[in-house]
Amino acid sequence: MASLKSSFSAQRLSKVSFSTSSKTLFFGSKFYYNKESKNLRKEEDKEILVPHQGTEIPAEVYEKKQVISRRIPGETSQENDLKSRFPASLNFEKEAVPTLLPRPGVPAPNKYPLARLYDALTKKTEPELIYEAEPHKLYFVFCYAFAMLFILYGLNAFNIGYGLAWGMYEGNEMKMNETQLTMQLVMHLAIVTTLASMPLLAGLAFILAPSRLIRRIWYLPPVSPTGISRPDGQAFVRFTTHPLLPNRPTPVHTFPLGVLQKSITAKIYSGKGFYGTNDSSFFFFLREEGNKIPFIVDRKGFFWGDGRVFDLLFSNDSIEKVESAKKIDEVYGDLIRERKNKEMQMRKELGFGWRTKAKAKLMKEDIEKLKQIVTGTSVPVVKADEKADSGKEQEHSKLPKEKRD
Repeated sequence: MASLKSSFSAQRLSKVSFSTSSKTLFFGSKFYYNKESKNLRKEEDKEILVPHQGTEIPAEVYEKKQVISRRIPGETSQENDLKSRFPASLNFEKEAVPTLLPRPGVPAPNKYPLARLYDALTKKTEPELIYEAEPHKLYFVFCYAFAMLFILYGLNAFNIGYGLAWGMYEGNEMKMNETQLTMQLVMHLAIVTTLASMPLLAGLAFILAPSRLIRRIWYLPPVSPTGISRPDGQAFVRFTTHPLLPNRPTPVHTFPLGVLQKSITAKIYSGKGFYGTNDSSFFFFLREEGNKIPFIVDRKGFFWGDGRVFDLLFSNDSIEKVESAKKIDEVYGDLIRERKNKEMQMRKELGFGWRTKAKAKLMKEDIEKLKQIVTGTSVPVVKADEKADSGKEQEHSKLPKEKRD
């Protein structure tokens, strides 16, 4: 019996030990499996989070990235509060420094032919940002300063003129009757009001000027993103301006391409600067048909391609004419050279004191024209070539008959 009990107890102990060891092995393997899976998940989470969060990017690098993103045209929202209209300090030189970077994916300026640039733009299927202005803080400062100056000048002129008119009415030094005195007062007040209203209107124009400044321009192609084109094939131009009052919604204007036109003699592309748009005038005008008040475009800003694209979009000129057109400096240079050539020719003809002699000659011609107008007779003006021919004929007539033949 003892031997049977001992064998039975040994079997039970072996089963218990087997069961405990198997359970330990199972739970242990499960524990190690969970631990390894957790470590793998942590590593995957790190790999996912590193490119987005930049776990160990210094603050300076992050700030530089934010500054660069803010300087890319079209990437930031334009505010309409007072802070966005005025500079933070009186150091205006910082405000005059360009801040916008070239937009990625836009053709490099002054590198490709105009036909290629225009073809790339017209093949767009989504609205394309083609212009963004630098912050207009200096425009606001100068416009509001001049507006205040002219308004104060107009009010001061009206105050002084009203005091003088009323003093003359009360003094009555001319000893006029009441009717004449009242008429004189009304006339004086009318003159004073007219003269004072001129600077007041100028001040009002300076107040309204910032609301005509263009901030961004988009080219809206005639083809939609789905590939559906407009029946008329008409492209549009959309742009934003400043609201007249701060903290108001941004005005958005949309016009068919060709409605906004630059001046016939104006040239946007000058060949100077990064986009070829810098000039002695800081801006150019875009006029709507039937509207005398133009929109103002700052020359210091981001331009899609270069200024030639805008000369083409906002005029009726062909690509060949815009491409072959002379730059502003070349046109001015031709005018200066032509003027110098005329001055050299007049100096050779008239000699010493040629400027005074030329003025005297012009005055003499004007007096002769006035005499003709007064007398009502038309004296034929003899040209230099005709004078020379007539002089030769007179000399020929004075010669003897033998020498004439």
